[in-house]
Amino acid sequence: MISAVVRTSMRSRATARIMRSDPGHFPSPNGQNLPFDAQKPSFKYIYWGSCAFFAGLPVIAAWWQIRKGNGTKNY
Repeated sequence: MISAVVRTSMRSRATARIMRSDPGHFPSPNGQNLPFDAQKPSFKYIYWGSCAFFAGLPVIAAWWQIRKGNGTKNY
């Protein structure tokens, strides 16, 4: 059984709002604080293309190192 003190503390944490007096904390407008335009239709292709490139870069580098061997191959 939960004691009254625990129930009161649980209830107060759940209903308490975060009070911010700092003027730097304000809701940002719809993506206008970003250094790029995420609303463009081509953004998703650029985003996923760069993700795929940078995720595949170590694989490509490992393939290149294995492919070139010890320097005796003519590639």
